Amino acid sequence: MRVSLGLACCLAFASSSYVPPYYEGTATLAKVVSLDPPDFRGQDVYRIEFNLNAKAGMPQDGFIHRSWEDFQDFNSLMRTHHPFIFGLDFPSEPSLEKLDGYISRVMTHASDISGGLVGSHDLDDFLGINWSGSDLTFMESLEEFMKVVIPQAYRAPEFAPEPPVFDNEMDTISAAETPFEVYVYLKAFRSQANLAEYLKFFATFTDTYPAFPGLPDDSDVQPEGFPCDIPPHFNKTFVHFLPGGYLNGHTVRISYLGKSKFNFLHESLLKEWLHNLYGDKPLKRILDIGTGPGFSAIVLAEMFPEAEVVAVDLAAPYIRMARMWAEMRNITNIQFYQANAEEMSWLESETFDFINYAYVLHEMPADNAIRVVNEMYRLLKAGGTMNGFEVPFVDNLAARETYVLFNTWGHSWQDEGAQGPEPYMQEYEFGVQLTNALATAGFNDVEFIDYSYFEGIFRATK
Repeated sequence: MRVSLGLACCLAFASSSYVPPYYEGTATLAKVVSLDPPDFRGQDVYRIEFNLNAKAGMPQDGFIHRSWEDFQDFNSLMRTHHPFIFGLDFPSEPSLEKLDGYISRVMTHASDISGGLVGSHDLDDFLGINWSGSDLTFMESLEEFMKVVIPQAYRAPEFAPEPPVFDNEMDTISAAETPFEVYVYLKAFRSQANLAEYLKFFATFTDTYPAFPGLPDDSDVQPEGFPCDIPPHFNKTFVHFLPGGYLNGHTVRISYLGKSKFNFLHESLLKEWLHNLYGDKPLKRILDIGTGPGFSAIVLAEMFPEAEVVAVDLAAPYIRMARMWAEMRNITNIQFYQANAEEMSWLESETFDFINYAYVLHEMPADNAIRVVNEMYRLLKAGGTMNGFEVPFVDNLAARETYVLFNTWGHSWQDEGAQGPEPYMQEYEFGVQLTNALATAGFNDVEFIDYSYFEGIFRATK
């Protein structure tokens, strides 16, 4: 996997975030102008500045950072895809002058490189232009997901776009997703064959994000007098390959960017389904479990402005982010807390008329998930409603086993070493069996609304 991760040299001596723009057009000039400080991999990188015949409203010039290794890989592609282009004369050793001369010679053949049917993206990818990933919908449907996991179904660039640099938490919330971050997500879904390499790259990049720190004991985000007991599974196996898991605050932004990847993190879909199913209910007190960055909690707070919303999550950095995001949106009727939803004795029984969660119970062992279900039942008022946006429980045994294999890559979460993206799916499908677990806890009118191969809506009343 070729990964170029150069930092913008303008940030080497200045303290400010940098969000690379998307470039689209035809490169007309490119020059290697400087050898910049090492990127966050510790590799020396060369700054290439380029001019574009760009589409209206898009940047006419830009820059990208590439390492000596990237130049070598690019030249290898030139020899493979364009064997009849002569005179490129790749240098035997790196220097600013020699690499600039090489790029100058490449640019004299730019139309030949870009016009060929084979390797037509080589130069664009090397310059970090003409690829945004904005057409990827990731988990919208199984058909769209196949584009993500099958390289032949959707082209990933040979070289990564320029990465963003954030030096404060506020910018990580307000900045739009960059092409580099889409590339990071895409590579995760294709990392099965080179998982160790990808995880190293992923951890190195996410370490550049702000960490949303707080007090050492996290008491700044806990209910007063109620420390949060972190269950062992939360630090043992990290879902979605997150380096250090959700307790690592450097992962907050990459999880936040999931709002464009997973159906029931899309704010518009959450609003649509919550409004259609519950918009006519006079909800006064709402609990949102496993709130993460606060996706569904914020939607519920805006939908029911007269209601009190309590939102909890095990990850303190995510709670700090959610509080900041709600404040940025001027939402005042949510209380965010770090808390373990398996045991919320600080909340009185039968005090909520609506309890919601999204993508939570499949991310833990079965025993832990059952305890969360029982707590939801305890806290819900008689006549209240539980709503869960969750992966489906598959009734057919053979189909269930296939579903587990698809999501775990055949690994058990209890084993050491590499894990699949959803390590607890075996526990969820065969241990929790959510429709049965809800009925066993005492819920009535248990219903599952099928939405996609990946998720649906579980509803129940007390």
